[in-house]
Amino acid sequence: MADEAGILVFSAHVADFCSRCGGTLALYTRNNVKVHVVCLTFGERGESGDYWRQLGDTSVSDAKKTRRVEAEAAATVLGTTIQFLDFNDYPLEINRERIECLARIIRDKRPNIILTHWKEDPYNVDHAVTTTSVIRAADIAAVPGFDPSISDVLPVPHMFGFEPTVPRDDDAGFVPDTYVDISTIFETKIKALGKIKSQSELPERYTMWSKYRGAQATQWSGRKIVYAEAFRRFTAVVGTRLPVMDAG
Repeated sequence: MADEAGILVFSAHVADFCSRCGGTLALYTRNNVKVHVVCLTFGERGESGDYWRQLGDTSVSDAKKTRRVEAEAAATVLGTTIQFLDFNDYPLEINRERIECLARIIRDKRPNIILTHWKEDPYNVDHAVTTTSVIRAADIAAVPGFDPSISDVLPVPHMFGFEPTVPRDDDAGFVPDTYVDISTIFETKIKALGKIKSQSELPERYTMWSKYRGAQATQWSGRKIVYAEAFRRFTAVVGTRLPVMDAG
């Protein structure tokens, strides 16, 4: 039986889910929505600056262990489940076998929403590779012949891209069309980011960036929003009404 999740997150490296959408995830889990995070890599080579600057013995394998512990702690704070594919980073390379692995996860979790990276990121190609792979996997997961043992049709999940590398997101062509007010849960996000000690700059960086997105969200909504996270849809909205802003 599928272990369904309301939200499925594909994160290139173990800190990305927390820095880009940790507040949003915490809002959902606080309301008893199941959230599952899939980390394609540990970010052991390119995302672990504080680990590599430490004194004493260092190794890629030990970096992975360190990052795993940190990510599990962050996921616990946010209330999500988490798994690690260990595909290796910088560069992240994806082949047919790995695409099918992602598709099976989507088949198993049957999410209503998929969150992943924005489709372009010239400053971190691992992010863009993840997005291309997730979109392909979602398409493959919906093909009846991919898994003939399952006869039902896989619902098409809503898909959103979150922040590329900040503060250089303009170079990636990221123009948000969706904002989530995380003001009430922001401290939880920062607490989770604090668990990623191999990237000690994250809490300060994403405090600044969440305020920036909050200022944008304030202008769009007409109400004061202190902290927000920004997304752009990959999938269309279909219904008998136009989607309107949540006034809450």
